[in-house]
Amino acid sequence: MIDTLTASSFLTTEQYSKQQDTSMAVEEELGRDAFLTLLTTQLTNQSPLDPMDNEAFVAQLAQFSQVEGIKGMQTSLEDMVSGMRQDQMMSGANLVGKKVAIEGGTFFGGNGQTSQGSINLLENADSVVVSVYDSQTGDLIFREDQGGKPSGATALHWDGRNMEGEIAPSGSYVMTASVTKDGQAQTAVVSTLAEVKSVKWDPQTQQLSLEIGNGIYVPLSAVARISG
Repeated sequence: MIDTLTASSFLTTEQYSKQQDTSMAVEEELGRDAFLTLLTTQLTNQSPLDPMDNEAFVAQLAQFSQVEGIKGMQTSLEDMVSGMRQDQMMSGANLVGKKVAIEGGTFFGGNGQTSQGSINLLENADSVVVSVYDSQTGDLIFREDQGGKPSGATALHWDGRNMEGEIAPSGSYVMTASVTKDGQAQTAVVSTLAEVKSVKWDPQTQQLSLEIGNGIYVPLSAVARISG
């Protein structure tokens, strides 16, 4: 594009405008040096009988300054996001080895080990039925009526075995709870405790994900409580 303009003896204002429209359609970015070279070449080779209007000259400078400002702002925002991500990674590293309460009931368990969960009851319950499902297949692994519970924070547990008393394999499971009061049954949000093995940045959700066991990750937003 610069070579073409240099080869031209004179450019009218109309010709210059057409050349500018064409250059805007090109995918390559026009840098500061290229823009100044282009502008200097145009001023040198413009027709003395039909020079570029002052308004067009000022408009081009203003447009270039605006684009430069937007690029500078974008770079600053990208640097800020990168810094925030690094800060979150450093903060997330402090969670490794700690136990977190995860809303939704997802946890890593089985193998005969006791897994704990909790629900918050607004009133006394006649019975609380705990169910455990395989998070991958959705198959029911365990179900037990753990009896009546008082209002407030209520602990739940699973001994890592299926309904036949056999040891369930280690894996990712989901614990749910059904609360019955005066014959009316409703589900309750279950929080389960899990130890954080590692943390990583998820580019899709733009937030930290916590590994709770063998490559099983949950988003940081799912964490309801952190304990030592």
